[in-house]
Amino acid sequence: MPKFKIELHERAVALRDGLPERFLGPGEHRLGGLWGVAYTLERFDTRQPLFEASPPIRALLPKDSFAEIRVGERERGVLYREGHPIKRLEPGYHRYWRLDPTVEVKLISLDEAPPRSAAVRALLDKDSWAEVTVGDDERVILYKNAQPQSVLQPGFYRYWTLEPTLELKRLSVLEPLIEDERVLNLLPNDQVTRALIAQHQRGLLYRQGRFEQVLDPGRYAFWSTPKAPTSIRVLDMRRQMLAVSGQELMTLDKVTLRMSLMAEWRPLDPATHAHIAAEPKELLYSMIQLAVRDYVASQTLDQLLEGRDALTKYLLERTRPEAAPVGIEVQRVGLKDIILPGEMKLLFNQVIEAEKRATANVILRREEAAATRVMANAAQLMAERPTLMRLKELETLKEIASQIDKIQVVIGGDQIKGLLPSLKASSADDRG
Repeated sequence: MPKFKIELHERAVALRDGLPERFLGPGEHRLGGLWGVAYTLERFDTRQPLFEASPPIRALLPKDSFAEIRVGERERGVLYREGHPIKRLEPGYHRYWRLDPTVEVKLISLDEAPPRSAAVRALLDKDSWAEVTVGDDERVILYKNAQPQSVLQPGFYRYWTLEPTLELKRLSVLEPLIEDERVLNLLPNDQVTRALIAQHQRGLLYRQGRFEQVLDPGRYAFWSTPKAPTSIRVLDMRRQMLAVSGQELMTLDKVTLRMSLMAEWRPLDPATHAHIAAEPKELLYSMIQLAVRDYVASQTLDQLLEGRDALTKYLLERTRPEAAPVGIEVQRVGLKDIILPGEMKLLFNQVIEAEKRATANVILRREEAAATRVMANAAQLMAERPTLMRLKELETLKEIASQIDKIQVVIGGDQIKGLLPSLKASSADDRG
């Protein structure tokens, strides 16, 4: 009967005719059996944590003597003993002895950064990871399959290089930012200044508080870092209305009145408009206010009321050159209304009423005189021709007859005879 000795650091499985039959722990073992039966041993050195064995052999091993772990395709395993990494595990199934309680396996995901431990990195394939340093004025875009995946901020990084399509692209924050929307979406909001400038707008770009350029309509993105903060100010370039209302003014003839005006303007040059005056609109208001005071003070009330167009022309000619240096184009200044004091308004209305009444009387007298002349001419003609007088009488009777039911006219025979010769004579005179 053969005798087998198993050392303390060994474990074994006895095979009869090549088939696993019995597990053998440390010690001496006698394997008896039928005559001619040969036993062989499958020995395992437990000083080597990892081992390989067929399923029938593993079935005979004590369940608590080993462990099995699977390393995924995007993983790597590290075998530790007494807290020190001793072996790298590639994707697949691995078995290790658990007889030493200090032996353990940890998995490393390729979707995370490579381990910080230099001892662990020493076990990994040197071509599987790399290091990169990102400066303060840089950002590094990590691409996978030509698609941006992440942005590396200033600092020191390690990354896996197992992906064949992995690449890095360095960007300088001192240069214009690329307009790739996919990259912009990866950047923190506090590191990018964005602006969408419409057709009626212009943008002013500032870096570290200094004006750099005017931005035309379009979409923009610029780096903004603590060392070089960037901001964009958007200006509306459309026409705007400015109301200058409630101005208490005094004319040359000491009449106090209230005047309201409207001004139409727009920014002339974005940079000048933004930098010369703190409040360009308020400055324009003051310009118009002073100009209208000077003009009204030089005019009497009658001149002012009769020369409204002269007022608007004066205001435009004066304010336009004054506003241009502060980036304002004055396009039109118009008088909205003039409000007189109550007593002055009443007096003014009385004057107008008297003027209108006098004009009406003149027209009435002119018409009466014309009517009188017509009547005089008609009377003279009738005096020279009695027949016309008689016809006028008949015409008048006709008009009266149209207003009443019946009218009787009595004419004597001698009167008819007297009328007919007159008619004949009138006809003869007309022919002559």
